[in-house]
Amino acid sequence: MNLEESPALDLYKDGLPAHLPDPSRKKKIIRIVIIGMAVLSLILAFFNMAQNGTLAALAGTGNATGMVYDDQGHAIAAKVFVFGADVSAQSDQAGRFELKGIPSGQQIVIVSYRNVGREYKVNIMAGQTVNMGEVRFLTDDFLNGWSQ
Repeated sequence: MNLEESPALDLYKDGLPAHLPDPSRKKKIIRIVIIGMAVLSLILAFFNMAQNGTLAALAGTGNATGMVYDDQGHAIAAKVFVFGADVSAQSDQAGRFELKGIPSGQQIVIVSYRNVGREYKVNIMAGQTVNMGEVRFLTDDFLNGWSQ
């Protein structure tokens, strides 16, 4: 211990104090701060990976988007789901839909409206979003039922 770091003699004029300063206390505090910063860095890295799609790539899932219209070009509210997977969505008022968390690989996406369905083979790549484009339901589809 350096002379500058040693305690003043005034502290000991009445004898030894009951609680002597703990020299390892600073080290303990520094360790706690370093561990806290490391944990915070890991948490922030996790949320960053979740936001930018890296976790999806690691999990082997992707997304699909598209638009659903009738034969006159009006947006319709259709049910969209992935065959054999627990992934589904409803198109919004503008006809847009987005399926999230689709297992990667060749998948069959089914778009259904008024008991009529259309199926599309889509190649999903991990961490990517596939644009399926426009899905149009024709008046004849409602007479025949299922169509491709």
